[in-house]
Amino acid sequence: MSIVELARRSGVSGPFISQVERGRSSISIPTLYRVAEALGTSPNQLLPDLSSPVLVTRAGHGPVMSSTSSARSQRPRVLSRHGDGVLLQAFHYRISTDDDVQEWFQHRGEDFVYVISGSIEIEFQGREPTQLTAGDSMHHDGDLPHRWRLVGDDSAEVIIVGQIAT
Repeated sequence: MSIVELARRSGVSGPFISQVERGRSSISIPTLYRVAEALGTSPNQLLPDLSSPVLVTRAGHGPVMSSTSSARSQRPRVLSRHGDGVLLQAFHYRISTDDDVQEWFQHRGEDFVYVISGSIEIEFQGREPTQLTAGDSMHHDGDLPHRWRLVGDDSAEVIIVGQIAT
């Protein structure tokens, strides 16, 4: 598939795809999912192979990704391994008042959200938003367009675990 066709199917520019391929630009989580969908694969297949049967991620470590293409993007740490046969992805978010609101996002599979501290609001297109506070959780289908935002003046800490549909 050409870069132009992949860009068209993913909703991004051809030069952006080229920069990602050359390692000159990073890719946001929603864009990673759109590119994987356009290629007919899972997001895990596009990330470096960390398919060892055991992965320990120490506190404060793990690869960091962006939730949007903005400099003020939420930047979750990846907690889980990825590669062939991996069915779950786990992210640790620390969301502050300076972070952008997450872009609308949808994907195959499911998401489990657990709020460690603070308060967030999860929006689903065409539905009333749901507020979650420390200790609350939510499990939802990933194919519902969704995003979340911080509620209040305090930061929030959230764990997201998603099932990778194959």
